[in-house]
Amino acid sequence: MNRTKPVAGPIGRAPVTWLALSLLLLPLMITSESLWLDEGDTVMYALQPDFHSWQQYLSHDLAADCQMPLSMFFAWVAGQTLGTHEWQLRVINVLWGALALFAFHRAGKWLGLPWLPLLLAAQPYFWFYTNEARPYALQIACGAWLFAGFAEFIALKGTGELWAWVFAAAAFFLCLTTMLAPLPILVVVVTGGIIAGLRRWKVSRKAIMILLGGAIANIPIAIYYFSTLARGAKGAQLWRVDLKFFGYVIYELTGLTGLGLPIEKIRELAKSPHLFTALNEHVFQFALPAIGFLLLLLVLAGGLRRRDGSSVAGLTAGIAGILSANSLVFVVVAICLQKAFWARHFAPVFPFYVALLALAIQGLCESNNRFAKLIPGLLIALLLFSSLNLRFAARYRKEDYKSAAQIAQRALDGKKSVWWVAGLLPARYYHLDCTLSHPETGKAFCPQSSEIQNLPAPDVIILSKPDIFDEPGSIQDLIRQNHYHPAETLKSFVIWTK
Repeated sequence: MNRTKPVAGPIGRAPVTWLALSLLLLPLMITSESLWLDEGDTVMYALQPDFHSWQQYLSHDLAADCQMPLSMFFAWVAGQTLGTHEWQLRVINVLWGALALFAFHRAGKWLGLPWLPLLLAAQPYFWFYTNEARPYALQIACGAWLFAGFAEFIALKGTGELWAWVFAAAAFFLCLTTMLAPLPILVVVVTGGIIAGLRRWKVSRKAIMILLGGAIANIPIAIYYFSTLARGAKGAQLWRVDLKFFGYVIYELTGLTGLGLPIEKIRELAKSPHLFTALNEHVFQFALPAIGFLLLLLVLAGGLRRRDGSSVAGLTAGIAGILSANSLVFVVVAICLQKAFWARHFAPVFPFYVALLALAIQGLCESNNRFAKLIPGLLIALLLFSSLNLRFAARYRKEDYKSAAQIAQRALDGKKSVWWVAGLLPARYYHLDCTLSHPETGKAFCPQSSEIQNLPAPDVIILSKPDIFDEPGSIQDLIRQNHYHPAETLKSFVIWTK
């Protein structure tokens, strides 16, 4: 039986058809729906009128966005050149998606996996972050080129230097994109070094010098990141890190988000004091994600077990080691420091996960078992269905800050008092004038829980994500005590009126 095996060089061209099909999917991923909470952070950079203003905002920002400077710079560039409508802020991700697909096209030629770009383009995780005005599409692209350099290094058994240039460049741009970049970069370098040492590969001195030069180039970036930590910049802590949290991360990473309950509903269930009762009420809505997860396990377990001994030496074990080491560090740090590493923080190593899945799929397709060959097709179909759901199904849309701000403005225009218990930055983007210190006529007031006992109850309360914006529950107590009723429900919002 003829088998498709990874090759030790780009023998022949991987059919461009696979790449072209993947690229055609990219424009479908972008929407003009409302910005959600986190995108409000990005848009503040995009709205800066000039580079000096952008630089000043970066140097004073205390949120984690200042620790992703390259992405914030490109957000500003997109705002200046394309505009600041919702789709214009997101469309730059088409470029990053294309770069990721080209990296997988290159890696696919080395590994005998010409359809590798299409597998990446089918991933719900890839669709979700391509349609988000955040840094993660760029991080995926940098991670894809890290993988391309690693794959070429393995395929060439450490010879040559081009792989070192590819890897060093990808690492440099990844460091500019996220403060967390040193972890995946170091893990990949160590893994490659272990493989080369065990197999006695001779890596050229020039390649080593290229990698060292890349490391030295990142020193100024490291100094900048230390300065952000010194001034107190950090991300928000919104969830206790426990087994439920890790389950949530796996749920998103593996692409199950478009098969069951929307993400915000899962957040509610995870924070419920009666978790198993809540899950039992939604058991049928977890049936399809459970099937998808089972198919994924079958593909990974069955496919990797069948990997041919003639495969590129060390590739499968190397990728598995990279993913395991990166995940282990995140888990240990998350538990010890109660620092939540969400699925989005895995963006730089997500391409390695997709590559491992591709190797498993190839392993099953080489099987003599006809049933085994059907499983990858079912999994890919389910992943694509999940992706399309995330893009087109109404229940998976982003938080509706746009409609909530419009409702607040209409109430203010009607001389009503409004409390805005939600994100401030998206409200500003949608031209809702807010006040923080005290209620003012014609402005929405953003109350602090400790202040509300001494304030008259407003006509309208616009409440989003009580676990974030009303953690003590004082706003919800006021709603109950003053007999408010829900006048309207939007995605992640309830509009309460007397």
